Formats: sequence, C-alpha cells, structure tokens
Amino acid sequence: MSSSVPTSSVAVRTLRYTSATAALFAFALVVWGGIVRINNAGMTCPDWPRCRGVWFPSLNDAVVYEWTHRLGAPVLTLLILATFVAAWRARRELPLAWRASWFSMALLVAQVIVGGLTIKYVNNPPSVAAHLGLGILTFTSLLMVWFVAQAPQAIEPAAPGPNSLVLARLSLSAAIATLCAILAAGYMSASNAGLACTQFPLCTGWGPAETLAQQIHMGHRLLAYLSFALIAALALLAPRTIASARSADPAAAGSMLWLSRLALILAVVQVGLGVATIISGLEPVLRSVHQANGALLFATLVVLTYVAYARVPAVESVTRPPGALAPQEHR
Repeated sequence: MSSSVPTSSVAVRTLRYTSATAALFAFALVVWGGIVRINNAGMTCPDWPRCRGVWFPSLNDAVVYEWTHRLGAPVLTLLILATFVAAWRARRELPLAWRASWFSMALLVAQVIVGGLTIKYVNNPPSVAAHLGLGILTFTSLLMVWFVAQAPQAIEPAAPGPNSLVLARLSLSAAIATLCAILAAGYMSASNAGLACTQFPLCTGWGPAETLAQQIHMGHRLLAYLSFALIAALALLAPRTIASARSADPAAAGSMLWLSRLALILAVVQVGLGVATIISGLEPVLRSVHQANGALLFATLVVLTYVAYARVPAVESVTRPPGALAPQEHR
C-alpha cells in the first residue's frame, strides 16, 4: 500500500521544478567540466576564485572554457539553495525529499572546497578525480530529490522473498563499482594515461600492464569490466524479482524493470564509447559523451537502488505466520 502522491501543493510543485532544473544544470556542468579537461584548459585560470587576477578575464583563448565552467558554479549554487528552500517548505508532505536535499547542500560545500584545491594542486590526478566524483554525486543527489518528490512517500513491503534484497544489494554494488570506475577515469585522464593501453581486453591483448601509466589505465578498465558484469547480472536477475512483485505493486515492479534495462543499455553504450575513444586516439567528442553517459549510468543505478531498497520487504515479518516468534526469540 502506498500513499497518494501529493499534487495540489504549491510547495511540492515548486520543489519538483527547482530540483529538476538544478539536476539538469548540474549534469550540464559535469559535461562542460569534462570538455574543459579534454581541451587542457583546467589551468588557464591559475588562481581562484578570480581568473588571472580579475573577475572578468579576456576570453580570446582557451580561458573561455575554464571561466565559463566557473561561471556555472554560482548559478548551480543558487539552484541548489532554491531546491533546499523548496524542500524545506514541502518538508511535511515530502520528508524524504527534505532529507535528500541536505546531501545536495553538503556536496555543494565539498565541491567548492575541492574546486579550489584543484587549482592549488595544479589539477593533479587526485584533485581532478575528486572534483569529477563530487560533480556527479551532486547531479545524482539533485536527481534523487526530484525523483523522491515524484514518488509516494509511505512505502509498505511489496514483495516477500529474498530475491528483492539480492536485487537491491546488486544494484548498490553496481553503483559503487561504476562510481569507482568514473573516479579512476578522472585520475587516468589527469595522468595522461588514456592511451597507455591500446589493445583489448587487457593492456597488450592478454599481457599484463608494465608501466605506471599502463597500471593506472588498467585500474580504470578493470573497474569498468566489474561494473558491466554486475549490471549484466542485475539485468538477468531483475525479471525474476519483478515477477513476484508485480501483483503486489505493479508501479514499483515496472520501475525496477525499466531502470534495470536502461542501466544495461547505458552500460553497453559506455563500453562501446570506451573502446571507440581509445581506437580513435582520444577523440574529444567521444571522450565528452563517454563521461556524460557514465554520469547517467551511475545516476540510473542509484535510482534503481533506491527503488529496490524502498520496496524490499522485511522478509521475516511478511512470511512469518501471525503470532510466530522470530528465530532469536526462541533462544
């Protein structure tokens, strides 16, 4: 049983609009950040928060990439603040969205700090990876605020049985592996190791990585392989789990099914883009699309994890006959 989704409240509608706008802008900023890095423009503004000592530098060279990326940061800040205020106003109707908005605020603060550190440490690999990861987490957190604002807030157990819990844990594992692969990609890019390995499936066909650059590259590639394997397993398991849940909660079952299929499609595209990027010699357009698709893949897995866990039953309470004691109560 689920509560009805609130639709009449101005506060709820405002939250949906602001969170959707903030999520879209955060995604665009992540993509643009990748374009800045691909064009080697990350240090065209060697100081922070100003650029070349001024607030409005001349934009007649590659500085236009970095400066416009920085210009997007205060815009996103305002959008996140607007989302936070809207979530506060709708907190009684959408308490989960209100809680989720706190994550966006915390990630905003962290991103501002790390953004400054990337300049201080001259875009070294750890700072670039952290900046990229926080950007994608910020986008995903705003997407979750929007998603929770659309979904019923009171969710009861829908489908007894252990498969639901397996699906939830598998989607969480796939999300973590995907995020690690994205962080490794940022580290690899900042290390200029994108073409250290040009063969498949391993660095030199089946040979091991030998140089440090090859090891960095293979770290990303192995995490990507792990992520794909988990997503493939998720797509295979989802129909079995969803079949048992469909009669109890058709909406939840439908959401889990199409999210698992979407994750598989994005994962296949991601692998194809990764291969094409290396074969093309790091074609900038392919690199940009590769990063954008990775962000969408991670966000899809996070939403699937939320939906799966929200509808995981307390197996004991659902399957145990009324009045029966739990196993620990027999001791």
